[in-house]
Amino acid sequence: MRIVQFALCLIFSFGIFVGLVKAEPRVVSLNMLGHSPLKVYQNVPIQLSNTFQTKLYNLTVTKSPLAKEILSISEFNSGQSFDLSFSKVGGYEICFSKETDETRTCLSLNVLKRTVA
Repeated sequence: MRIVQFALCLIFSFGIFVGLVKAEPRVVSLNMLGHSPLKVYQNVPIQLSNTFQTKLYNLTVTKSPLAKEILSISEFNSGQSFDLSFSKVGGYEICFSKETDETRTCLSLNVLKRTVA
């Protein structure tokens, strides 16, 4: 009887885990600079969030290697977030400044083709 209860508990827990893993959109915090490049999947929404305690300036999203600008936001307030997804695979950069004339900081994204297993 204990084995059956343990197995059911394990299956239930696994179902919750799978549900949490599939939760979308994935939150990407701009202060995750040490984790660059982040891997995300094509056409899967991510939520870009400003978790810094200050306003960010001149936020841009560009596609590498030609640095084609996809998105530009002049001011991104602390605590704000927005959803975006990438239709093409490849390298992208999200760059911003903490002050209006400060050096820009960049977070690299590697957009991968989503495959169905």
